[in-house]
Amino acid sequence: MMNVSRISYLVSRWSLFLCFCFLPSAFCLLPSAEAARAKSEQHTLAVGETTQLGGVVTSSGGRRQTTTMGAAFSADKLSSATVQTFTGFIGTAFGPAIASVKGNLTLTVLYAKTAPLGTEISQKTWQRDADPIFIWQAQAPELVEGYSYLLDGEPDVTIDTIGTSWDVAQDPLKRLADGQHRFSVQAVDSAGNAGTPLSFDLWADTTAPVLGTYTPAAGSLLNTLSPTISVNVSDPHSGVGASQITLLINGQQSSVTVDETTGLISSTGSGLVKEGANSIQVEASDRVGNQQTALVWSFTADVTPPTGSVLINAGAAMTTSVYVTLNLSSSDAISGVTGMLISNDAVTGFVQESFNPVRELWKLNSVSGTQKVYVKFIDKAGNISNPVSADIELHLLAPDTIILSGPAGFTPSTSAQFSFTCPEGGCVFSYAFDHDGWSAWSDETVAVSEGLSYGNHYFRVKAAKESNGQDGIQPDEEEDPTPAERTWIVGIQPPGTIVPYGPPIKLWKID
Repeated sequence: MMNVSRISYLVSRWSLFLCFCFLPSAFCLLPSAEAARAKSEQHTLAVGETTQLGGVVTSSGGRRQTTTMGAAFSADKLSSATVQTFTGFIGTAFGPAIASVKGNLTLTVLYAKTAPLGTEISQKTWQRDADPIFIWQAQAPELVEGYSYLLDGEPDVTIDTIGTSWDVAQDPLKRLADGQHRFSVQAVDSAGNAGTPLSFDLWADTTAPVLGTYTPAAGSLLNTLSPTISVNVSDPHSGVGASQITLLINGQQSSVTVDETTGLISSTGSGLVKEGANSIQVEASDRVGNQQTALVWSFTADVTPPTGSVLINAGAAMTTSVYVTLNLSSSDAISGVTGMLISNDAVTGFVQESFNPVRELWKLNSVSGTQKVYVKFIDKAGNISNPVSADIELHLLAPDTIILSGPAGFTPSTSAQFSFTCPEGGCVFSYAFDHDGWSAWSDETVAVSEGLSYGNHYFRVKAAKESNGQDGIQPDEEEDPTPAERTWIVGIQPPGTIVPYGPPIKLWKID
């Protein structure tokens, strides 16, 4: 049986023990105790077994402490946010539970790094890391139960972690999408109170620019040594500037201009483009160093016109036909010859045709004497040569045409009959009345027309020589270039001032 003085002594010793152990700045010296340890980051204080009454005192996490002393401690309980005490035979009642009170939940530090041991990332600056680690620190970590965080939104009071970092690379998310992101985090205490969120703006760009359409087109043929070389480039994030573009023309770097509004890169290529094949290489990277695979293509420049020559009838000195054969030759070292322009005049009247080494039935001017033909050659790049020419003496052998008989002046007859001939003999003839077309070639020397109306009328006839044995007159056979003509009037010639019988009559001629 323990006396009163012994009980008082024990009560005073355990009261002193409790006071020292649970004051924030106190320390405890326990008789016969095992070694004690303290961990500042987790705020854990652990004290081993004591020899007095077999009691154990523990503290964990800086948020809750529990004291149990002896087997008799069971009747009463004291609890708070930081202390729990079970009392037994001491007989001291500490009252009901005390509600948690919000303390300082301010976050003082928030930054991002490329990795736990990596380099720090600048805020609101385009960079290439898409799996950063965000690190933060609370002003009073001993009051924090955990932290709530959210990417591109405001965090709630649900605790997402009790740690002080979020490593994107270790998260199921793995990496952030390219673009601008805002990471926000706030501290939460055990009662669900949250501090003011702290945010970090991280801009990630891991995608190289895209090179799109370009000019001149691959394999194109140009007739200039100063073409505009352009490429469309797009980069929606950090963008591309002139310093991030390398444009090589035939292996030599060319200066470029960049329109960041339209994304157009351009260069005149002046001094670097040569006649013949030209290679173009464009490399582009954005402002954080993401580089696109080089774009390579080629085109051909041809600025030298073709050369050539022409002969008439294989170089003959004279012809009796206005239709001749042109013998043509031309060459072009780069692109080749594709067309030609032909004329009987050095300045005008050129007719464009596809190039052909033999041009048959070219018609000369129907005038005896020296005739010239002018030819220009065109290459595939559109270069046109200066004209070359050839000449030949034209001696026309076309027969003359003579009208022997037929109406003239005034006649009351509504029919007309004409006869005609050619002095050379052996001719064929073609004729036409008024607006009628030319008749077929025939050796007939008489032409008749019936039912003529009152008024002016017109008759034409031309002779030609059959020389090649084919029916009809061919282009290489000559016909009279000046047909014979006759006009007359069907009606009655008025005597003096007497008005003639019949409808009004006037003199006329068809040109």
